[in-house]
Amino acid sequence: MGVKVVRKPGRKDWYIQVCEGGRRYLRHVGSREAAYASKKDIEEALATGAFVPPKERGAAKGISFRDAIGRWKKEHVEVRLKPSSKRYYGSIIDGWLLPAFGDKALDEIARADVKAAVARWKEDREKVPPEEAAPALGERKRTRKLKPGKGIRSIPNALRALRSFFSWAIEEELVSSNPVKDPSKIFKLDSPFRGDYLRSEEVPAYLDGVRMKTPRYLVLFRTMIFTGPRIGEAIGLEWGDIDWRGKFLTFQRSSWQGHVTSPKTTSSIRQVQLSPEMIAVLKEHRRAIAAESLEAGRSMPERVFVNEVGNPLDEAKVSKAHHSALKVAGLRSIRIHDLRGTFASLLVSAGVPLFHVAKALGHSSQETTMRHYAHLAPGAAKEMPNILERYVFGDPAGRDANGMRTAASAVEGLKSGGV
Repeated sequence: MGVKVVRKPGRKDWYIQVCEGGRRYLRHVGSREAAYASKKDIEEALATGAFVPPKERGAAKGISFRDAIGRWKKEHVEVRLKPSSKRYYGSIIDGWLLPAFGDKALDEIARADVKAAVARWKEDREKVPPEEAAPALGERKRTRKLKPGKGIRSIPNALRALRSFFSWAIEEELVSSNPVKDPSKIFKLDSPFRGDYLRSEEVPAYLDGVRMKTPRYLVLFRTMIFTGPRIGEAIGLEWGDIDWRGKFLTFQRSSWQGHVTSPKTTSSIRQVQLSPEMIAVLKEHRRAIAAESLEAGRSMPERVFVNEVGNPLDEAKVSKAHHSALKVAGLRSIRIHDLRGTFASLLVSAGVPLFHVAKALGHSSQETTMRHYAHLAPGAAKEMPNILERYVFGDPAGRDANGMRTAASAVEGLKSGGV
């Protein structure tokens, strides 16, 4: 039993959190002063037994899940989220949550109901589709078949969206508790998703495939492999984001279906160092775009990567060019997002510390980088002692077994003023 005054990160308003009878209630108050005054009143009510849990007050009884999540979509999703996130949550609401809970009363949905919905989702997606019936006379045979298990990896996404919705509902005092407080205890994938990435020996073949099939995208894909942006961040890159003297570029915007927004998170706004080779490639690309613009009689575009008429690239066409290059190069099919993973995997495999990899990727937590990419450097632990020895003692060629200088190296050291 206890009462706390809390304020969520990034929020201005204050809340009262009450733990009583094994349940937790969150009540929106407003100002800090009002929160502490309310805290005192609730503590007195708890001490005297006069405290009435929010659910028993009945203020929100009778509201359906469908009506409540419609409010959440209108007041939260549509107002606060980016266009891509709006579409993402919309698909989860329409495809997963409404069919499972739409007609239920919001305050009657318990954790057992969520578990039952998850069991149905899992069962439906594990079913092997029945054999297709023979086509009717004159009808073409269908070639597309659903794979068993397709969509199971989206169940955690649906649960996280449901948890977010119930957190909002608690703040709005529509319910008193969150039945999806810990989604991983309701459903957890047997094996986490790990993308497939290009190996170091496959990168030249892939770029050759791009050069042969869709040369206009060559610099874009090379930039993605050697700087690690998301596709929207790469398309949104502008010439002003490149520091030619400092040899770095800044990812500070993202483009999605014509919408230009800030990147995914605050930590996604980042600077990535460029190699001399990458600088040279981008300079040559700038000269080519300038010459193309001059010949067409138009001004130099602000974007680094544009189409033939100087407009921003279309993500669907970029993805199509990526898969065409893979096919020409004789490589397996991977997502275009896996070029970002290729950047990370090559850095980790080369022994770059995960801290620096996380910063280059714009991950808010190093744990995210470790979860996705640490397995790619199995030899890093074995090499660690050698790195330490070289750092302390220098080149092992001039040392004896104890790390001390040999006679020849000592003479050279004396000549150079070393010890």
